[in-house]
Formats: sequence, C-alpha cells, structure tokens
Amino acid sequence: MVAGVLLQALGFAWIAATATPALPELALAGPLLIAGAGVSLAMPAAQNAVLSAVAPADIGKASGIFNMWRFFGGAFGIALEAAGFAAGGGFDSAASFNAGFIAAMDIAALLSLAAVAAAVLLPVRAATMARTLAKA
Repeated sequence: MVAGVLLQALGFAWIAATATPALPELALAGPLLIAGAGVSLAMPAAQNAVLSAVAPADIGKASGIFNMWRFFGGAFGIALEAAGFAAGGGFDSAASFNAGFIAAMDIAALLSLAAVAAAVLLPVRAATMARTLAKA
C-alpha cells in the first residue's frame, strides 16, 4: 500500500511540476500511468488490510464501512482540490486555469503523501491474516 500511494503522489507531483497551458496531452501519459499504477496497487492492499483485520463473520460490515469511507475520502479530496483551484486560479485565462490546476495537483500529491504516512503507520496483521486463511 505504501508503494502504491507513493507512486500516486509522484504522478500527481510530476503533473503539477510540468503543467503549462501548452503542455501536449501525450506528455501527461507518463505521470498518469504512474499515478494510475499506484492507485491500482494501493486499493486492493488497503481493502485486504481492512478485511484481514476482522473476523470472517464481520467481513461484510467491514467492507461496507471501508467503501463508505473511501467514497467520503474521495468527495473530501475533490472538495479540497476544488478549493485549491479556486484559491490559486480560475477560468479567466489559460494562465489562471493553469495556476489553479497546479494548486489542485499539489493538493492531490499532498493528500497522497498523507496516505503514505497512514499506510506506514498501519499495524501488521499477520496473525489475523493467518487465522483468517486457516478458517477459509
């Protein structure tokens, strides 16, 4: 999970560092692939961490709660990025839009780095996972 959200942060930071009004779309392929690969690594690992931390009888409840917080986190992140865009730029000109876009991408990278910190602090649940697999 740590590697995934770190890759996501790197992809967003790369976009923020290179964004200009004249940036060709193809130049976004690399950072978007890195960010996408990162989230593709992180999400299954996060769900596995949650589901392996509960008894098998509670997996349905844990999955529902995990997904509710995942959607809440996504909405909260979008709201923060929209606020950053509005504070840093706007729709007045290409330069203004670019400034707001960079602010939003900086916030996305910072939120991803916060997820790195949270992932590092997760306790190892090897014993719980071993019990769950043994019961399956």
